[in-house]
Amino acid sequence: MKYAKRLGHSALIGLAILAGAQAAAAGYPERPVKIVVAYGAGSGADTIARILGDRLAARLKQSIVIDNMPGAGGELGTVAAAAAAPDGYTLLFAPTTLTVSPHMDAKPKYDATKDFAPIMRVATLPMLLVTGTKTPFSNWGGLLKEARQHPDALNYATSGKGSPSHLEAAMLAKLENIQIRDVPYRTGSQALTDVISGEVSFYFPVLPAATQQVNEGRLKALAVGSRERSSKLPDVPTLAELLGRPDYEATVWYGLLAPAGTPQPVLDTLAKATADVLSMPETRQKIVGTGSEVSPMDTAEFTAFIAKENKKWGDLVRELNLQK
Repeated sequence: MKYAKRLGHSALIGLAILAGAQAAAAGYPERPVKIVVAYGAGSGADTIARILGDRLAARLKQSIVIDNMPGAGGELGTVAAAAAAPDGYTLLFAPTTLTVSPHMDAKPKYDATKDFAPIMRVATLPMLLVTGTKTPFSNWGGLLKEARQHPDALNYATSGKGSPSHLEAAMLAKLENIQIRDVPYRTGSQALTDVISGEVSFYFPVLPAATQQVNEGRLKALAVGSRERSSKLPDVPTLAELLGRPDYEATVWYGLLAPAGTPQPVLDTLAKATADVLSMPETRQKIVGTGSEVSPMDTAEFTAFIAKENKKWGDLVRELNLQK
């Protein structure tokens, strides 16, 4: 009793909350866990989430339900996940757009760094810089030379304003101080068709979308966005090599997050289970089979990474005046 009095009312409340969180985590999960994917079935995020969910279900000995909630460019499902009870039973599996979409909106509906508790980055999907066979350049150096000799003459296809294909190309233009024009397309297939025909100068799709055309000689691959060269196109240099920036990546990333305020013991349980699952050869094989690379980041690394991504893309979106 004397000890309780010395602690004070606030401290007792804090201890009670901590004890409650630890008790909740001790039996976690006691019912099915839902993972929200803010994109449709068959999307990149959905495919990786289902691979992860199947393995996590076996590891946690509890059902994992993938809940597709597409709409508003991913905002619908993301906002719903942010508003869910922070108890570990609703999670979010998100791609790069988590740190882009809020900056595209004059009145953001969520904050990527404040509304979520990162658990682990799971995978990355490399992007591939490609051009048609009719362009006057056949490598990265040639593209830069052409852009500098003829400012604004080169254009590039995008999958829409604020898409990875748009922002990654714009970031390269900023780093190299060149002027190029973006041409938005509704579908990636139409963008690839016009690059092949020479209607646009180059495009920055994800690697699996253009690998076949490169192998068939209809497209030239100038650079890959992963830090290491791709086993699928081993002769294609990385942007990290070409830019002289060892840490440079141009990838779409995927990661697992929980609503902010989720008890740390629950986050730790999920992080450990996810790390264990990603270390399994069969899991890695399935993810690699989609064209992605297994590239886990632990909770601390992923938290710092999201903060960095949030600032990088926020600054670029504002610089390009893309806010709606």
